[in-house]
Amino acid sequence: MSLRSSLAYFVFRGASGALAVVTVSVFARLMGPAGYSTWTLAVVLSTFVAGVLIQPIHSSLARFLPRPGGAELVATFGRLLLAAAACVSVLAGVFALLAPSWIPVGVIGLALMLGVSQGVFDFAAQHSSSTLQARRYGRLYLFKSVIALAVGSSALMAGMGASGAVAATCVAYLLATAVFGRLAWAAVLLGRFRPESLPEIRTYAVPVGFALLTGALLQWGDRLVLAASVAPAQLGAYGAAGDVAQQGFGLLFSAFHLAWFPRLIAAWEKRAPDLQNQLDRYAQLSLLVMVPATLGFALVARDLAGVLLGAGFRDDAALVMPWIALAALLGGVRTYLFDLPLHLSQRMGIQSLIAGGSALLGLALNLWLVPRFGIAAAAGVAVVAQGCGCVASYLVGRGTLSPRWAMRDLAAVGGAAAAMALVVLCLPLAGVVGLVVKVLAGATVYALVVLALDAAGLRRMLLARLGGGAARS
Repeated sequence: MSLRSSLAYFVFRGASGALAVVTVSVFARLMGPAGYSTWTLAVVLSTFVAGVLIQPIHSSLARFLPRPGGAELVATFGRLLLAAAACVSVLAGVFALLAPSWIPVGVIGLALMLGVSQGVFDFAAQHSSSTLQARRYGRLYLFKSVIALAVGSSALMAGMGASGAVAATCVAYLLATAVFGRLAWAAVLLGRFRPESLPEIRTYAVPVGFALLTGALLQWGDRLVLAASVAPAQLGAYGAAGDVAQQGFGLLFSAFHLAWFPRLIAAWEKRAPDLQNQLDRYAQLSLLVMVPATLGFALVARDLAGVLLGAGFRDDAALVMPWIALAALLGGVRTYLFDLPLHLSQRMGIQSLIAGGSALLGLALNLWLVPRFGIAAAAGVAVVAQGCGCVASYLVGRGTLSPRWAMRDLAAVGGAAAAMALVVLCLPLAGVVGLVVKVLAGATVYALVVLALDAAGLRRMLLARLGGGAARS
């Protein structure tokens, strides 16, 4: 059942990820590097806004909803979210008065709009995921992606700039929620607020909030240092390169997590004897996606930068994209695999310390190196910081519960990835056609080798399914 759900989430997230990458491409081309820097700052600041007050509520919803009686807490979480949005608005007004000179006028307001509207949308999406409504979840993201691309492109072509792109994205979030996420918010309006649950929620959510804040600093802090240290065009190029990786990898990497996390929570609460086996299977499937996505992105980085972002971004973006891809892989392994035991056991304070230590390391290195070496230093620091967090999370979490991989499966994934890299590097093609051919050839070779080596038992499972279908027919 989890594999089927994983495939459903993978398809929906993959389609949404493709649309999100197209949106980055269109926005980058229409705004240019300097204009994209304003968009980048709005997104980064909205992430900090949401990370402190809004995202902890979403994480708590994901943690408590799958357990028995969790559905009764939806109204409580939703009303807490609305209260948090009000607090965010006040804090944004104060920060706007104290903002440094390198933050353009109006960006704080754009960040507030983006953070709150995304919070409303993410609440509905998290509710769909936690209640195992894969199709509703997929429709939410697909609809949002289509509207953001269509309305955002129109706003930019009308000369509205980054402000128009932000407004269009907010419209997409709210409209998608109204069409496909209304059940979650209906439960908020019709349900009863349960103050007796607040102590338990606070115990979980406060450390999560700190972890998310430090995680945002780890992932996005380099953009703030760059904004204060380099020209807007370089920040725009770095931001666009990071957005292509984030939109593509973030959606793909989270696909299996969204399908498996509610089941792992339920198994943990019930002390199910097969919990370790479920976790190992989840880890096997996740690695099958993470490795080729990262390697393929790095191999075609220059082609991607030229085709997706245009000549104005190509040189700077291509320089950092392979390193950003590696940082995304390490961050994904930590977030979706090694942090999972800490979530299950509600050891959020430890997770916060790990994320905080990695974030402080990254911030210190960026403050030291970025003024000297620019965006190349920021990309290298991202790899170091994410790698340290990944190792620390694994070492701490393995005492509770840890994902395990068979050496045979690791060797199969490594062999398939090496074959994919060899094929892509041997193709002397460039441009749009070259990019498409390289992606298709690399993906085909990887899939064939994975099946030939029976990584994670996929070949046996596929043959069993085909044999069962033939027998029934």
